[in-house]
Amino acid sequence: MLLGILKSPLPATVMAIGLAFGANASLPKPAAAGATQTQPRMAKAGDRTGEVYLFRGILNVFSQGMDRLGARLRDQGFQVRVLNHSSWSTVAAEIAARRKDVRKPEPVFLIGHSLGADAVILVAERLKDHEIPVALAVTFDPVHPRPAPANIRRCVNFFQSDNGFGAAIKPGPGFRSALVNMDLKDRRDLGHVSLDKASFLHDKVITEMMRLSRPIRRGSAG
Repeated sequence: MLLGILKSPLPATVMAIGLAFGANASLPKPAAAGATQTQPRMAKAGDRTGEVYLFRGILNVFSQGMDRLGARLRDQGFQVRVLNHSSWSTVAAEIAARRKDVRKPEPVFLIGHSLGADAVILVAERLKDHEIPVALAVTFDPVHPRPAPANIRRCVNFFQSDNGFGAAIKPGPGFRSALVNMDLKDRRDLGHVSLDKASFLHDKVITEMMRLSRPIRRGSAG
């Protein structure tokens, strides 16, 4: 089933996620692949600046923490889109297209879990080709991440080195910014499919984003 959904081969550890739950496992109802959780709207006073994209992992059922984090970010005034990891190239193209006619672009925030975390780096790489910076990249237990490209201003990676899935992120060529790899291997209450749902990690992400964004003083086009 997994191979029929994905177009490219995956590490055996990723495929094991779906098999580990079995055919009769009770799973959350999957969202449609690439579906967004909110549509662009008119920004209002009290909202926060920033283009925020959150990426779920395989099948959209193991990364419900991205939806929870997205809801909390909306409560803080951010406009958020939550998508499947397979949408990464479309997102990168949309961001690049909008930047052509924007004099003062808003900061880009990329967040993802599992294969969605891998997608965060892929989006950042594509944006680097267009000389577009990424204000903050946050990854939850990336499976097979590429090195962080130089256009990421701050990269935070929450992972577990001993759960069979998570991996540290290395700096790529020319990377001179902050790169934080937080290994949560001592948190036995967490695992690959629960790490993205940890509220204390969501708190850290929200704090980072509040620091890097600014409040909108008056209404404007979303």
